[in-house]
Amino acid sequence: MDAAEEEAASKKFAFTPNPGDLSDGGIVNGAKLRPNADKRITQGRPAARRAWTWNGTETVLPLAWNPDGNRHDGARHYLLKRHCLCCHAGGFFGRQCRACVQNNCQKCRASTDTVTEQVLENGKTVRGWIIPNFYLRKDDVPFQARFYGGVDCFLQFCPRRGTRGFLTEQDMRIHARSRHRMEYQAHIESQTANRSDQVETLQKRVDDLMGRLATQTAAPTPQLQAAPQQTSAQERMTKARAAKSTKRR
Repeated sequence: MDAAEEEAASKKFAFTPNPGDLSDGGIVNGAKLRPNADKRITQGRPAARRAWTWNGTETVLPLAWNPDGNRHDGARHYLLKRHCLCCHAGGFFGRQCRACVQNNCQKCRASTDTVTEQVLENGKTVRGWIIPNFYLRKDDVPFQARFYGGVDCFLQFCPRRGTRGFLTEQDMRIHARSRHRMEYQAHIESQTANRSDQVETLQKRVDDLMGRLATQTAAPTPQLQAAPQQTSAQERMTKARAAKSTKRR
């Protein structure tokens, strides 16, 4: 590029100090802007849809939109994923489980057994060992053992609370260690610190009680001090009576 071409390019793409209203288009730094009247989105569009996994856990599946933004795929990419009832490996595509094929599983004959009927917990039967990994209706979930329970997540702003809690404490801890790793670690550390403080407080109380008991045991009681005095007075009276009786004789 010679000097003349460079000067022309610099003039063409010169900085625009005051571009003004660009709602109807304009030129900014040499670039022509056109209004996007044909592709305006009047309202927000969904980014995911609700679904359930094969074991009853609720989840969301991302939606892929076309460039025009007027049609999505319905999360078809995720709905095509499968789950193996033999080794419980999930998230693969196709009619064969990769783990069973690699291990040459004899139970499902490397995922080629499509005749054996499997009775699911919801009463339905399927032929073979491969089932869908995601379901759009909760009633279609074959294993409904991991629906919501009464154990809330330890994190206050987590949605897994109230009616969406866990069935057991173990499920809640697994969720916390995987989804709230840093928060759960800080929670455990704070609990440990509080327990150590409580132990120290109880130890101080026990030491104070033991010190008081030791002081009371070392100091003589008033009853023990009064007993020798009473004994010496009785001895004096006895000796005085004996002396009087001797003089009379």
